[in-house]
Amino acid sequence: MTRELRTATTALPLPAPLQLGAMTVTRREFAAVRVEEGGEAGVAYGLTREAPMAEIVERLIAPHVLDGDLEPERLWDRAFRGSAIVGRVGLVRRALGLVDVALWDLHARQQGVPVWRLLGADGGPRAAMLVAAYPTAGRTVESLVEEVVVQARAGWPQVKISRSPDRGLMRDLLAELDRELPAGCGLVVDVGFGWRGADEAIDELAAWGSPRLAWLEDPLLPEDVAGCARIRRETGLTVAVGDEVTDPAVLQALAEGGGIDVARLDVVALGGITPSRAFLAWAADRGLPVSCHIGPEISTHLPGVQVETFARGPLPNPYDPSPVLVTGGPVFAGGRATPPSGPGLGFGFAPGTFDFGRSQ
Repeated sequence: MTRELRTATTALPLPAPLQLGAMTVTRREFAAVRVEEGGEAGVAYGLTREAPMAEIVERLIAPHVLDGDLEPERLWDRAFRGSAIVGRVGLVRRALGLVDVALWDLHARQQGVPVWRLLGADGGPRAAMLVAAYPTAGRTVESLVEEVVVQARAGWPQVKISRSPDRGLMRDLLAELDRELPAGCGLVVDVGFGWRGADEAIDELAAWGSPRLAWLEDPLLPEDVAGCARIRRETGLTVAVGDEVTDPAVLQALAEGGGIDVARLDVVALGGITPSRAFLAWAADRGLPVSCHIGPEISTHLPGVQVETFARGPLPNPYDPSPVLVTGGPVFAGGRATPPSGPGLGFGFAPGTFDFGRSQ
């Protein structure tokens, strides 16, 4: 039976630049993979972060997954070992993650079951977190508070904002949100690895006052285990780290070194569903909570995780317009995400969003 793999890339501009730590983001570029076999197709997509993801998939990963039985975990191992001389972590691992997700989707579709069933999860609602606002240039505290609070009142148990380097704005914003957020709605601040070390982080956190946070996210680079542990110890804040991490050993070192209370898991970046499944088993054995980074169409199939999403509506989201790329996927209601009951991952791409070219 012939198996074919196709890739595509598309970019969506943002209405205003976003400052994420040291990075300025003016657009969101996405790579997609489509694997076909026996009249069925499995798909996956993820942010490129401006890297040539489609080319990496085609040159380094695709040759290892186009023949043999459709067993995602075995194909993952073959592709991992076949690209190990240049991969294992980083961009090649992300490319492997895209392909692995598409293979799981195809595998489940061929069996006529949702991916969550193959992973031993259930089809009930999952806890969810909404990425509510970024303090972009020119925004006032009042406009940011209104944007966050309006969304929180829809029943989200947790909402997230991005950190601004303006200490005064953050102090006033956090104080006002503390007063205005609905009872039972936790607030997360995403620093985006924006601090160089624990000294800088602790100094700036002191300038924020005494914010009540569900957690502080990605304050330092994930390899700085000692720095993250010091922030936890000296501020008393709950710390979550892991966005964009491509090596499970980094998350494990953070947990074992006291650097995190919550692991953040990016399924595609970590290498796909196959290694994410193994990490979740490791985390469950240690009672470590796991919150997923974006891609709810994928993460909602995993057992025991919190799902993250941007607001979805008829217009593109100003911070991450990815919802306009897809059809189907999880249903969000009352601050929870319910995975689809149909076969595979249960989502597809909206017409005209991805142009899949030649096959491998």
